[in-house]
Amino acid sequence: MRPVQEEFLEELNSNPKFNVKDYAALYGKYSQLAIQEEEKNGASEPQAKSMGNYYTVSTLSKFIANENKLDRIIAIHEAE
Repeated sequence: MRPVQEEFLEELNSNPKFNVKDYAALYGKYSQLAIQEEEKNGASEPQAKSMGNYYTVSTLSKFIANENKLDRIIAIHEAE
């Protein structure tokens, strides 16, 4: 899972002008990659979703200190 998290963090750092929708799109992309990685490692679908989302949110929360902004990003992702 570490390579997916590192790649996500690199992409977050790649553009300081991302807006909330850009972050939500990246969150969605890397959440799916993390879920797929968990499934490849033998996790059941519910377990993979839970762990994939956990890894993605933990990486995003390390990058975005503003909890309000973080909540908006997650809300946009969940609404899609």
